[in-house]
Amino acid sequence: MKTSSSDEYEASVDLQMKGKSRNGSSFAAVTEPDFSEEKPPSPELRRQNKSSLLRSHKSTGPRTQRGKDKSKNNALKHGMFSKPVVLEGESQSEFRALHNGLREDFQPVGTLEEVLVEKLAALLWRNRRLIIAEAAEIRVAATFCEWDLRERHREEASQFPEPRWNGGLIKRIANPEALEGCLSLLRRLKDGIEETNFDTKCDEEILDHLFGNYYDRRADWRQGIRYSYWCWSGYGALCKEKGEEGLATFQRCKDEFLAELRHEVKRLERYKKEQVAVLTNKLELESLRQYVPDSTRFDRLLRYETTLERSIERLLNQLERTQRMRQGEPVPTPINLNVTTSKE
Repeated sequence: MKTSSSDEYEASVDLQMKGKSRNGSSFAAVTEPDFSEEKPPSPELRRQNKSSLLRSHKSTGPRTQRGKDKSKNNALKHGMFSKPVVLEGESQSEFRALHNGLREDFQPVGTLEEVLVEKLAALLWRNRRLIIAEAAEIRVAATFCEWDLRERHREEASQFPEPRWNGGLIKRIANPEALEGCLSLLRRLKDGIEETNFDTKCDEEILDHLFGNYYDRRADWRQGIRYSYWCWSGYGALCKEKGEEGLATFQRCKDEFLAELRHEVKRLERYKKEQVAVLTNKLELESLRQYVPDSTRFDRLLRYETTLERSIERLLNQLERTQRMRQGEPVPTPINLNVTTSKE
């Protein structure tokens, strides 16, 4: 137990040290805060602290090494190749998904491996575009096959020579446009005779267009409708000259020719149905053939595909060698084979 003299000595030393520092300078006395007077936090502050604590527990982030490796690329939006490779109308997000998938597969380390992986993604994206272009070529050829056939028929019909001096339009009914023209002219001839009887001037013009002119040796007018018209119209005109006595015979001549005319129209309509059936089957087969494009259209795509496949193969080899060198594994010596066909 300390004596009273020692207690007095320690008290005097404390009083002296309160006004002096270690180097002899004066300093202010430091007093400790009184925590007994501190106010408790408000209810609102307590709620905010509680919500912050809950959020910190929820957003802990990935805990496994694999999750950390994947999350380290979350801030990567695109690389150096994404902007020039992804064209307008293509999906930037799909390219990023392809790029991220390749990163996960190859796990690149360092700038060189990162660039090689992204370049591989660009080549595979171009290969995807090539497949889309190939499908478009097939769709265009198959979808518009019928349209192209009709356009060829129209162009062929527009280049027909003057029918009346070239055997008539009836000789070209293999063309659907010509067949439809023949049917239209025959119906026009039938309607005109039914309304106004035989009108030689107007009827001859239609018949010349259909079956050829009288002086055209290639015309087959001496048989069929053209010959029938010449016979029945001539005989009817003779009967009509007899007045009331020949009217019945004239009407009979008119009815006989109209019957032959209707028969010719039905014949061409049957031919039209058969033609439509044949062309439909032909179009179906032609559409199936377009699933393998001809060499003239497909050669450019094949050359581009070959170039891409070679570039992808070289890039994969380069990436494999780079990663093996980084990991300290043995790397085989590259083989450069140069082939020349020139004679020395």
